[in-house]
Amino acid sequence: MKNYKKLKEAFGLNEYGLIDFPKKISNIKISRIVNHEKMGGCSYCFPHGYETVNATVGKNTRSWKNNRLKQWK
Repeated sequence: MKNYKKLKEAFGLNEYGLIDFPKKISNIKISRIVNHEKMGGCSYCFPHGYETVNATVGKNTRSWKNNRLKQWK
């Protein structure tokens, strides 16, 4: 495996000498660990950063659907 060293540093080895993946892990997490150096940033906030617009929980665009119940009367 090409990225054996990166995954070994992230997850460690088990008693058989294989990478000790958790029981549930997504492909996105593995991709972030392997590719964060090429894309820039850390493996947690890859490929975006905390300062980008789409990093927040709610999008900054206004929509009538989100504010329908809170309208002024």
